[in-house]
Amino acid sequence: MALSSHDSSQQSTELCNQSLCSCAFIYLITLESGLPQFSSFHFTDQNGSYLPLHPSTVGLGTVAITGISVGVLAALLLLLFFVYIKYYLKKKNKKTWEKNLILDDSKMKSAQIGTNIASIMVEKSEEFSYKELSIATNNFSMANKIGEGGFGEVFYAELRGQKAAIKKMKMKASKEFCAELKVLTLVHHLNLVGLIGYCVEGFLFLVYEYIDNGNLSQNLHDSEREPLSWSTRMQIALDSARGLEYIHEHTVPVYIHRDIKSENILLDKSFCAKVADFGLSKLADVGNSTSSTIVAEGTFGYMPPEYACGSVSSSPKVDVYAFGVVLYELISAKAAVINDGPQVTGLVAVFDEVFGYDQDPTEGIKNLVDPRLGDNYSIDSVCKMAQLAKACTMRDPQLRPSMRSIVVALMTLTSTTEDWNISSFYENPAFLNLMSGK
Repeated sequence: MALSSHDSSQQSTELCNQSLCSCAFIYLITLESGLPQFSSFHFTDQNGSYLPLHPSTVGLGTVAITGISVGVLAALLLLLFFVYIKYYLKKKNKKTWEKNLILDDSKMKSAQIGTNIASIMVEKSEEFSYKELSIATNNFSMANKIGEGGFGEVFYAELRGQKAAIKKMKMKASKEFCAELKVLTLVHHLNLVGLIGYCVEGFLFLVYEYIDNGNLSQNLHDSEREPLSWSTRMQIALDSARGLEYIHEHTVPVYIHRDIKSENILLDKSFCAKVADFGLSKLADVGNSTSSTIVAEGTFGYMPPEYACGSVSSSPKVDVYAFGVVLYELISAKAAVINDGPQVTGLVAVFDEVFGYDQDPTEGIKNLVDPRLGDNYSIDSVCKMAQLAKACTMRDPQLRPSMRSIVVALMTLTSTTEDWNISSFYENPAFLNLMSGK
């Protein structure tokens, strides 16, 4: 029962007597000017128990109720927003922490994006099971085998909707090995063969993107293939130089390939060159971590002369020398080591003999050009590339240019027909420092 502030005591008594609860009004108040809005009354039932009468809600209109409802709803939405932001930041920080943990385990920083616009960063790679790889290669059958190198056999496979090349490594996995591998998977570049994923069940398996047109050696030396045009050869030289420049200049830590050769330069369906087996020599070093000695790696014909002197260098200039041999191959389509009857001659020695003449070496270089090119090349362009190859294969490693300088030279060569004499670079002390990578 509720009483308004204008009820008289008599009216209150009558209302109470008529109520169904048979309560007795025990507290009468005569109102002369009205009660306060939130005054309280108490009634008792026939048993003497109190029945409270609550304040009147007079004054709370529709507008006020609507305003309160909107305010409560807005507060809830704001609360949900802050909860979402907190969850998102926590999840993001967790991912960053996990990524940093991988790099801390390997005691290295992640590979950084360099100034080369063709480079990108891959945050993670896929891990495959041995069973999945075995099924995809028909239990690593000979029918699926597409190659073999110093680090292991290579098998063709189709995995998760894409073509792949699986390298079955000749080494077992270890904790340090896996840490180094995870750092390696962070690096990706247009001119490096992409590492899709790996398997570390017992032995190590590396899963690479499949490159359609085979390697440079096959395209240069296989007479059944169409000969590469001179413009394509120049572009292949520039592409592979960019890949090497990236690992020498724009990754932390710096990587050295240590086995550059025409077989490790793959060509895609557009004849874009990609450097293969990047980082495998470092993985091999980790796998042989019990020894502190750097093992001389590479392929005969591409190894620098300092190796013969017992100096096993981990300098990028090792790759520069091998790249110079590849440039000679692009010009001549000859192998790095020429087996001519009982005599074995290195390709570098053949070109050195031409450059050793007192007269202009142009005619001698012309005699070494791949005959399958016919007359479809510029002898000036060929001589400039030969000069660059000569600089790369200098006996003194300090006189060899850096890969960055080589990229600049090849970009100039492929985009201009102006006079370009590499010997003039060495007459300029400032450019000599650049070409020497100092």
